This record gives sequence, C-alpha cells and structure tokens, in this order.
Amino acid sequence: MNDLATREPLDGSPWTAVTRHARLWRACFTLGLVREAQFRANAITTVVLGLIQIGIGLIPILLLFSFTGEVRGWSQADVIVLLGLHGAMTGLLAMLVGRNMWAMTDYVIKGELDLLLIRPVNIQFHVATRWIRPDQAFNVATGIIVAGVGIARTGTVPGPIEITQATVVFLSGFVLLACAWSALAYLAFWMHSVWTIIMFFQDVMQAGRYPVTFFPSAMRVLFTAIVPLAFATTFPAQAVTGGISWWLVAASVAFAIVAVALLRLLWNHAIRRYSSASS
Repeated sequence: MNDLATREPLDGSPWTAVTRHARLWRACFTLGLVREAQFRANAITTVVLGLIQIGIGLIPILLLFSFTGEVRGWSQADVIVLLGLHGAMTGLLAMLVGRNMWAMTDYVIKGELDLLLIRPVNIQFHVATRWIRPDQAFNVATGIIVAGVGIARTGTVPGPIEITQATVVFLSGFVLLACAWSALAYLAFWMHSVWTIIMFFQDVMQAGRYPVTFFPSAMRVLFTAIVPLAFATTFPAQAVTGGISWWLVAASVAFAIVAVALLRLLWNHAIRRYSSASS
C-alpha cells in the first residue's frame, strides 16, 4: 500500500496529471463553498473574529508609537503595512493549509489515510489541499486593505517593481510557512498527537505582527531561518514601502523551492513507515 502514497495518475502525460490535480483542487474548493453556504453563521463568526483580531493587533502599535515616531527604522505606518500583510498571510494559511494539517493526526491514528492511499492522485497533494475554508478569504482581503491603509499613510506610492518584489517574497513566505506547518503535522507518523506542537507554532506566528528587527539577534535568526516569519511579513512590507534587494527576492524563491523538496523527502520517509491502522 505504501507504494501508492506517492504515485501519480496511471495514464496520460504530465500535463494531464497537472490538469487532473487542478480539477481536484477546484472540486475541493467548491465543496468548501457548499459547506460555508450551509453553515452561514460560521462565516459570519469568522468575519467578526477577523475584525476583532485586526483591532487587537492595532492596539499595541498605536500605544507604542504614541510615545515615539520611529522604532529601529520603522514608522507607525510601516508597521501597519506589516500588520496587514500578517493578517493576509494568516488568513491564507487558514484557508488553504490549516484544516488539512490539523487533520493529519486523525488520518494516521484512525486509519483514514488508508482510504486516501488508494486514490489515483498524488496523495501528499490531496492531503494538503483536501479541506479548504473559503470564509477565510475575508481575512485575506481585510489584511490587504489594512496594508493598503498603511501604505497610504507612508505617503509613498509603490511602483511595479516594489509590488512585484513584495508579491514574490510574500508568496515565497507563504510556501515556507506552509512547509514548516506541514512538516510539524507529519510528525503524526511518529507521535500520537501533534496538536500541542501545532498550537505552539501558531502562537509563535503571532510574532510576525512585528518586524524582526524589533527582536534580539537570536530571535531574528529564529524568525528568518527556522520559523520564516521574516519572509512572510517583514521583507514584503519593506519591499512594498521602499524596495529590497533582488538578491533577497531570489533567495526567498530559492528557499521556498528547497523547502518544498525537503518536505517531499520527509513525506516519502514518513509514508514508508506507515503500516496502516488496520494492519
């Protein structure tokens, strides 16, 4: 059964495989919309909680900059841009990644992975994209709006280069955080439950509301190399408000590619030791 875990569709060209997986993702997204339409109160709750989270995030920023105009090169407007990008990032992760990673323990412990392994798709892709929460798109949009307000307060108008740099680094940061979250979820193959670890990871992600330069040197290394929050919030905010080096943009893409490759190796190693819950 383990050989089925990484197999691709049995027939057709690589392009056929890509289109088949695209249709699979579209079907998962459609099912997500159907679920949200059935439970509208859940969507309303998500909207309200999203607005509250933005408000809570703004309070310490407003308090901090009521005493000073700049902290380590960051103005209040700059940090508001970063806060908006953090909200968009957390919303995007919650929409596309979160529920899937929370489900990994059940897949392994309860044997639900057995039924997924026999499907003619890439199982790692299916496990990572099976559950989608369209309601979180509101939080993504709210974060972008807050970032836009921050940009307007800076008095600068980002050009195509700045927007391109910010978009590339932001998406690379999303890939890096998604890979980090997925790697923690894959520990379910060795541990009875990874919920505590994932909850800790989500708590650590709250530090992304502030620039990495606000933290001591050791924490800067942690939030750049291990938990790559800098690529998700700090660097995109710097890019859109003033531009960054293209070397940093290229590095973010390279790190994302390496992270995906390493996550693939981890999945293959984990799935080889999986003997199914029924064996």
